[in-house]
Amino acid sequence: MERSWHVLGLGYDPALNQTAIENAAVVHYNGNYKPWLGLAFAKYKPYWSKYVEYDNPYLRLCNINE
Repeated sequence: MERSWHVLGLGYDPALNQTAIENAAVVHYNGNYKPWLGLAFAKYKPYWSKYVEYDNPYLRLCNINE
């Protein structure tokens, strides 16, 4: 896959290029700082949270952090 379509590192690299993230078709939260955990990088969390349905009953059981 073309690198510009798939951006890796949102779970471990705090210095990713914001433009590359915004233009990517896929962003990958590989690493330990997952956006649903309290220790996630705050600046990358909105890319994930805009797609999450926090009122979903199954997600509510998982203690997903908003």
